[in-house]
Amino acid sequence: MGAAPHATGGIIQLPPDMQAELRALEARGARVSHYELLSVGADADSASIRRAYLEKSKRLHPDAWFGKELGEYRQLLSKWFQKLATAYQTLSDEESRAAYDEAHRTKLSANDQAAVQRRELSRAEEERRERERRERLLRSKGFARIGAARKLYEDAVVLAADGARVQAIAALKTARELDPNRKEIAQKLLEVEREQSRARAKSALFAAGEKEEAGEFPQAVAAYATAFQLERSAAAALGASRCALANKDLQAASSWASRAVETDPSDPTARMTLARCFVQMNMKARARGELSQLLGKHPDHKEAKALLRGL
Repeated sequence: MGAAPHATGGIIQLPPDMQAELRALEARGARVSHYELLSVGADADSASIRRAYLEKSKRLHPDAWFGKELGEYRQLLSKWFQKLATAYQTLSDEESRAAYDEAHRTKLSANDQAAVQRRELSRAEEERRERERRERLLRSKGFARIGAARKLYEDAVVLAADGARVQAIAALKTARELDPNRKEIAQKLLEVEREQSRARAKSALFAAGEKEEAGEFPQAVAAYATAFQLERSAAAALGASRCALANKDLQAASSWASRAVETDPSDPTARMTLARCFVQMNMKARARGELSQLLGKHPDHKEAKALLRGL
């Protein structure tokens, strides 16, 4: 089967099976689970998930089709590659994966729901055994405590690298109790806790995006707010502002837009959003102030110029 023409008269240089795959993904949209997108089961381990991502990313990465005539499929490739990357980031982290499974349990296939339940039972049993092991180690005496702390530290490094940060943090806390004078334990604990906070923020940000896409704006605001509390980012504050605007809550929208500006004063989108909030609240002087600051740094910003002229 040859290449297909598209609306502009050119020839699409994307294999028919790729075109069909992208059309099928687009037709299902938000109903495609992370597991389905990566073509793995919900019982897949981290190594399998990584292999699946590397294999599929070669097919969907826009750079793999650089210089080709793709027509409408160029945008679809970019969109679904980004979704693939998000799926991998979520499922490669044990905590983010557990949160995803909990939030999407009813949307997963029957086989995947059963696999999630088996994995949860297995993880609970592993955590129980590990907890008992740590309790035994805490009863160590003398030099044995130093050796036990070293072993727990080494285990924690491996756990953190595998995305199992909850278990890594528990191991490091026990190691710190066994050997409170070893600085690298405290340093590693701080590092992993920060990584955990960032991972939770990413997970909340993704959940918020899903809620926003589905038009569930109050829930999206709450999820963006959670993401912002975990890691102050302009993206989270802007998302909350957008959804509050869509929900006709101008006070909340302006408050979140203000936080976005405070978090990243150089972001033109944040100031533009805040200016729009002020316009809708009939606070024209404040809107002019924001637009003037924006144009002071970005004098060619067309939207800001147009909005300012309208005031």
